Amino acid sequence: MSKTLSTTLLKGLSILDAFDGAASLTLVEIAERAGLDRSTARRLTLTFVEAGWIVQQGRAFALSARVLRPAGQFLRAGGFGRAVQPILNAHAESLGGEISLAVRDRNQALYVAHSARPGARVSLGLTVGSAVPLETTAIGRVLLTSAEPFQILRGAYETGVCGFAVPVGPPDAPIAAVGSTFPLALPNLETRLESALAGLQMAAAELRDVAGLQLIASAE
Repeated sequence: MSKTLSTTLLKGLSILDAFDGAASLTLVEIAERAGLDRSTARRLTLTFVEAGWIVQQGRAFALSARVLRPAGQFLRAGGFGRAVQPILNAHAESLGGEISLAVRDRNQALYVAHSARPGARVSLGLTVGSAVPLETTAIGRVLLTSAEPFQILRGAYETGVCGFAVPVGPPDAPIAAVGSTFPLALPNLETRLESALAGLQMAAAELRDVAGLQLIASAE
């Protein structure tokens, strides 16, 4: 590891990462998930409690709402949220369902924006900040930089659901991916998929020139 890096900071960030998918954890669970010894995990966790990033209730610890502040700063930076959200809202309405934008974060697809019209047919419960393994979703497969112009996965992430996605940018070097879902039982599914993929490609073309999105890709 480079001598210019702070190992303490990296360990601290692993404490926050330990809460992925967990509403609350004990100190023992935090240490196990973060890969730290218990004394280090305890010291760092209590430091986050003092700073307001983690809250303690008895023996249990949970992330506080303060962890959302960097996300808000990210969405405001360069007008990213203001530029992306109207595009997703318009295409969610056209699809008659939901639409998500994700970027690659190591071996995961990280959702950075989402829109769903009222009464959307399918929702996987994925919101801004959700992360899923690349191989398990269509949007993740797109981020694996294949040469395909789109990806369709049937029931891979959730039974009865068909996920589909297209790259934002060239398929072999996407800066992001935009995707949606349909129920597998939807009448005329193949025809609807063809139309929906065309709609996603239109959304991707609009998103390609969003400056903030290009900055995210550069940071990966």
